[in-house]
Formats: sequence, structure tokens, C-alpha cells
Amino acid sequence: MRFPRRAAAMLPLLMIGAVAVHLGTAKADDDHTINTTNTASNMALGSGGAAQPQTMEEFLTAVTKDVDTYWTKVFKDNGLPEPRVSYAWIPEGQTAASACGDANGGEMGDSAAAYCLADDTIYISEKFASDVFNGSLDSQLPGSSQGYGKTSGDFAVAYMVAHEYGHQVQSELGLYDKYGSELPTMDFELQADCYAGTWAKDANDRGELDDGDVDEALNAALAVGDFDTSNPGHHGTPDQREQAWTTGFQAGDPSSCDQFLDADSVSGNGTSAEPDPTYGLAETLRS
Repeated sequence: MRFPRRAAAMLPLLMIGAVAVHLGTAKADDDHTINTTNTASNMALGSGGAAQPQTMEEFLTAVTKDVDTYWTKVFKDNGLPEPRVSYAWIPEGQTAASACGDANGGEMGDSAAAYCLADDTIYISEKFASDVFNGSLDSQLPGSSQGYGKTSGDFAVAYMVAHEYGHQVQSELGLYDKYGSELPTMDFELQADCYAGTWAKDANDRGELDDGDVDEALNAALAVGDFDTSNPGHHGTPDQREQAWTTGFQAGDPSSCDQFLDADSVSGNGTSAEPDPTYGLAETLRS
């Protein structure tokens, strides 16, 4: 099922809400069972005593709904109509049709972790999320492969989900339409990191974060930073991505993220690249 999108106007305070819709994927298998016993943190989703997710599919859904609840409240508080977004969790070894899929039939597979602007859907592979959780991607990520940060634990995955939802925020605000041809990919990525930080601050205030969760998010931000500054698809250095998330977390206010999409500070050389229709952490593996 897909719901119609509703346009949202630009506001002084950049914010948006959405209701996520699961696109029906198969149940995660035993290889994707979440075991937080030996991790540095254990994020507690929902109200006290609520049953916690046991599979990666359940965890991705629960985090998305939590992030969605945060943005929906911010949205409602500012009198905006409720927009929509879809999401799809892709079981290991399977693919999902996407307007942003690869050249081989328009499919997203095990490396998917992105928001697709063309079909307004968040795609995350359960394998990719599990590899973030257990740290097995570190040797492949541009930052962690060079000693910057690491990916490990449930909140590293939560950071990824909140980051992709941040791109949905940008889409509903019309920021891609307004700035997509003017600003580099990096600006959108850093703002999405900042938005992820504002949600994390709210989750922390609600008692959902445990000791070590903030460190997991900061380490993940460092791990996915890249150094290919000459590439139009450059996402930001590890330090820039860590700082963007920290900016949102410390402020707890989406307006603090405006600074990352400042048209006046861009075009230092008067040029910009055409925007990539797919925005996400998995793109760092393709550089």
C-alpha cells in the first residue's frame, strides 16, 4: 500500500512528520536475531515494560515508528498536515523493486540502506543492518577502514534508520526541489545526520537510550564518513558527520540543522553536481 504524498511548505523551522507503511517483506531468519547481551548498550523502545524487538526486521520497524512519532509530533505542533512515507526491509538474499534500483532490473538488494527520492521509500537490507550491528562492515566503510570510528550495536543501526528518515524530512520540505541543483550531496547528508541527532536527543529525554548508545551513533557517523572530497557524491568527512549528528543531539531542535543547507555558503566555485536520486549510507560503499 502507498499513501499519497502531501506537499509541505518551507518553514523557518525545518521539520516534518510522516507515517511509515511497511511494504510486507518475509520474516527475518534466525541469522538476524538481535542479541544485545554482549553489546555496549541496549536501546529500550516504547514505554516501560514494552516487548522489545527480537529480529532485525522487528527492530528496523520499531525504530522507524519511534522516529516517525517524533517527527509527527513536531509536525503537528506546527499545524502542518500529515505527510506519508513508505519503507521496505529486504530479507537477506532477496531484492526489492525500486525506482532507485541498480541497472540490473531496478532492484535493491543486500547493500541497500537508502532513501529513494523517486518513489518516496526508505529501503534497508536486513543483512546490511545486521552487518552494521555486528561490526562486520568496518573493513568496507571509508571511515572505519582508515581507523575512524566503527559500527557496532543497536544504536548504530538506529542512527542509520534516523538518517534515512532525515532524507524523507528533506523531501517533504521540498528541499531537493529547491536546492538539489545548487547544493552538493554532502550538504544533504550532513543535514540528515543532524536531523538524526535531534531525534536521538528526544529519545534520550524519553529514557530510551542506555549507556553507550551515544557513542555507538558517533562511532557510526565517523565510520561512514569519506575522504573523496573531489567526488560530487562526497558525503562528508568522518569529523564532519560526527559534528553534524552532535549538533542535532546537543540542540534537540531541527532548526539547528538549517546551517547545513545554507545556499549562501555553497557554490564557492560556482558549480554543483546533479543530485543523486538515492541518498543513504550504502552509497559510501560505492565510492
